[in-house]
Amino acid sequence: MASGVAGQSLQLQTVLHAELRALPGLLNAMGMLALTHDEVTQATERALAENPVLERAEGHPCPGCGRHVASGTCPRCTGRATAAQFPGGMEPAYDPFATLEADAGTEVRSDCRHALTLVIAHLTPRGLLDAGPEAIAAAENLEPGHVHEAVRAIKAVGPPGIAATSITNLLAAQADALAEQGHVPHWLPRLVRGHLGDLAAGSTDVVVRAMGLTEAQVREGLALIKDRLKPFVSAETASVAGAAPTADVFLYRRPDGSLEVEVPASAWFGLQVADLSAGLRGASGTTEAAQWLTEHELAAQRLLYQIDRRAGALLRITECAVMHQKDFLDRGTGHHKPLTRTAVAQELGLHPSTVSRAVSGKRLRLPTGSVTDLACMFGKGLAARAALRESITTAGPASDEQLREMLARGGFSVARRTVNKYRHTLQQGA
Repeated sequence: MASGVAGQSLQLQTVLHAELRALPGLLNAMGMLALTHDEVTQATERALAENPVLERAEGHPCPGCGRHVASGTCPRCTGRATAAQFPGGMEPAYDPFATLEADAGTEVRSDCRHALTLVIAHLTPRGLLDAGPEAIAAAENLEPGHVHEAVRAIKAVGPPGIAATSITNLLAAQADALAEQGHVPHWLPRLVRGHLGDLAAGSTDVVVRAMGLTEAQVREGLALIKDRLKPFVSAETASVAGAAPTADVFLYRRPDGSLEVEVPASAWFGLQVADLSAGLRGASGTTEAAQWLTEHELAAQRLLYQIDRRAGALLRITECAVMHQKDFLDRGTGHHKPLTRTAVAQELGLHPSTVSRAVSGKRLRLPTGSVTDLACMFGKGLAARAALRESITTAGPASDEQLREMLARGGFSVARRTVNKYRHTLQQGA
């Protein structure tokens, strides 16, 4: 399993590989990095049922955290009391679409933030823009550059394809994301962008000549478009109402007070590759048996490889966030520091979309045992909202300007209209 200590240099023996090989079913459709813990569990159960070479070691899941143990409870959970609540409280799980403005607000340039709300209002239920950036700028009396910056920020934090101006561009963005992870051929985005009309008309010969592909490749591309691309953006939160929250990342506190991050890898699930070679010796059709064994061993090893790569990527990203947010984790919401996904991506040498996919829909188990969204480590304004809540409680009735001055004295530089927005949000949540 993947684990590490925050605050120390972030070192891993391996980094996320850009060409993860495709697995059947769920893994093929979504990509390993985007999967939640529950979805990885479903994929492993399916693989265990289909591949006789893949097996689970003797034992059972720990009743406290779910890691595979030979017996009893894992050492981390032994003697732990009932989970306490995070100091100051944690916001419940949320739909990324419902918090799109807040998330994008942490990415957009400060001089373009006023355009963000107006641009988001032009998103359709599918996640498309109902007009191009230039048209939105003219309709809302905005600078075109400010609209383009708002769109960039929305795309940086949202699912692939969000804020596209057409279904074709939306599907192409999804194809780009899958191709980047190596789950579809590199030519699929080009096929989507240039030849959807030809495919719809059945003119595969036109596509063959234009793209230099074989007939079989064109038909494969058409199948991929039908099976893996969606004509709408997806939040991929996959949460079930009333279900107990399952964590993707675990955060533990060491005796010396430092924080340790752990992400379930293949060993967490108890997965291993069985050695069946001895049983095949002397069997009839030795060549066929050896080929059968090799194929199934490779499939099992590939699954373990991808689970471990997912764990390694999540570990690096979470360790980086924890290093920046140690005061927040130690002392509560009032000490939350502004942190963007883009900043973490730059620090780790990753693409911002990789960090967004890794964080989207993931859950974090805190040292107290409570579970919250991994996205709570990102964003800005949480500390200011906490200070505003305290100011309202202690100062009683006060104007937005008076509250702004109180926040300024506390070190929070917040505009009056932002105070009004925070105040309205707090009143709705009361």
